[in-house]
Amino acid sequence: MVPKIPKRREPRYETAIVAQIFPNKWNPLISKKVVVLDLSWKGFKAEFITKEGISYKPGKILSLKIPIDQFNISNIKFLKIDLVVKWCDKELKRIGGVIVHPRGENAIILGNLIQKLALLKQTEDEISQGSSKTLEQESSEAS
Repeated sequence: MVPKIPKRREPRYETAIVAQIFPNKWNPLISKKVVVLDLSWKGFKAEFITKEGISYKPGKILSLKIPIDQFNISNIKFLKIDLVVKWCDKELKRIGGVIVHPRGENAIILGNLIQKLALLKQTEDEISQGSSKTLEQESSEAS
């Protein structure tokens, strides 16, 4: 019997980036707005901002265009990466899957974006832990 080896899981970083998904590379005029809920080297999760229903089958390749000028990590305004859909929730209008790893400059920019999201999450965690520490200190002083 083979022992169960836990798989290495990459941390996922929560975001609220409004981006565009292109279901067809050959027709860039057909795009839908999504909110990228989380992002990592392994994958993504996105929620559509649309009234109409969605239906993507697992294995479908999509293009995601993320505006990155707000993060100050590059002088280009958008990062375009390819995605492979692994699951689709029609009720919540969400999809998730894996990233087809880009090459060259796009790989560097994606790495910088993930590092920036990690720094933002770390800062957010420090702020929330710091506020709970000050509350604990105040309650101990009051006692």
